[in-house]
Amino acid sequence: MAFEELGPTFVKLGQLLSTRSDLLPEEYIEEFIKLQDNVLPLPFEVVKATVEKELGRKLESSYSYFDPTPLASASIGQVHEARLLTGEKVVVKVQRPEIEKVIETDVSLLAFLANLLEKYVPETRIIGPRTIVDEFFRTLSFELDFVVEANNMTKIAENMIEIPDIVIPKVFRNLSTHQILTLEKFEGIRVNDIKALDASGVNRKKVVELGARAFFKSIMIDGLFHGDLHGGNLFILPGDRLGIIDFGIVGRLSEKSRDQLATMVMSLLTEDYENLCYEYAELGASSASIDFDGFQREVRNALSPYMGLSLSELNVGKVLIEATQIAAKFNIKVPGDWMIVFKAILTIEGMGRSLDPEFDLLSTGQELVKDLVKNQYSMQRFKKELLWLSKDMAALLKIMPRQIRWMFRKFNSNDFAFEIKSPDLQNLTQQLDLNGRRMSLSVLVAGLFIASSLALNDTGERVFGKYPLSAVVFFGIGCFCLFVVFMRSFKK
Repeated sequence: MAFEELGPTFVKLGQLLSTRSDLLPEEYIEEFIKLQDNVLPLPFEVVKATVEKELGRKLESSYSYFDPTPLASASIGQVHEARLLTGEKVVVKVQRPEIEKVIETDVSLLAFLANLLEKYVPETRIIGPRTIVDEFFRTLSFELDFVVEANNMTKIAENMIEIPDIVIPKVFRNLSTHQILTLEKFEGIRVNDIKALDASGVNRKKVVELGARAFFKSIMIDGLFHGDLHGGNLFILPGDRLGIIDFGIVGRLSEKSRDQLATMVMSLLTEDYENLCYEYAELGASSASIDFDGFQREVRNALSPYMGLSLSELNVGKVLIEATQIAAKFNIKVPGDWMIVFKAILTIEGMGRSLDPEFDLLSTGQELVKDLVKNQYSMQRFKKELLWLSKDMAALLKIMPRQIRWMFRKFNSNDFAFEIKSPDLQNLTQQLDLNGRRMSLSVLVAGLFIASSLALNDTGERVFGKYPLSAVVFFGIGCFCLFVVFMRSFKK
């Protein structure tokens, strides 16, 4: 409720934090999952002005019909139904005016708070508040640029050509800008509307298998996948086809990351939890001082209830997230992109089993995962890596003689000298300088007090008719300097 009251940026931040079950307690995750973009829609006059400004022409010149009532209203923008001059039904996503300035201001505040947390509350450093804010700002920047979303849709549509029953909305580039996005409108049933699906006679088992196959392909083969999968973003279209919308957030995995994910899934298939722990340690950039035996032991104890279960009974997403939570306890920081992957797996499994109780995600992708693991050790892969290694070695051998020659030339020169830099030496120099100043000031204070004592015998002008003026002056300056010495002693 506090995040909703703070506005759109904090709503988006809460939605991001709802995926970080490795960082936050379960009760917080449950609350953040409830966050919805419940905002008042923009007046139609504002929407019309924004569209006309972005497209550079009157609304009527671009659309034959534009519904003034939005289909949905969110914190970043809202969606209206429309019809093109050619008669095609579309939806138009319109960004809220000045939303970028609001978000920049809020993110600046979040960055300031994150810096304070890491500086004054050392316990939060394992969570990495600044890293979370940076990741959040990067994700939000992409979501604010509709051209990026259009490019994501085009690329994923190209990747899904092999699976024609997966449908991505067509992007109308001539009616799209950084703040306006015009897309093909889907006429279908949302995946989470079970009653409507049953009434229409949809083959739910076929749709689930189709979605799982597309999901594994996008993650394991393409390395580009939908990062915000939920029932509201999936439609069942005529012919038991699956339509996917809202590509503002996508996940990306490098070839190495895809290999690691395939190995992790194979570790689950073979119940090799030791190998799973090794993958987490490599993935999380852990320090050399990690208690790996303790980490492995806790993972084995936590995941032991899952051992011996059939694949249909095993919840892969939940297992991976539990292992990630344990990794965080041992200071193994799993990158945020991987949490998007794990949450996507968890969501896919949940939706799949709501449509088909017998749905088994691992069985669907088992052959693909095995092929990927075999590919890691294939001759073709070895030749490819050997080629890159050869190029790097050739480049190194090319410059090495020259570098060695210059190194010996510098070594033989008369002015050759080693320069050693160390933060500890610099701190030691600063500490010595500080102690020297304090000592000098202390000597000065002692001298002033001695001078004040000697001046008590002065026969000149007196203060209050009792103390010599010179003695009072020396004593006052000495007290001030003594105060300065005390203050600097307590200052860090």
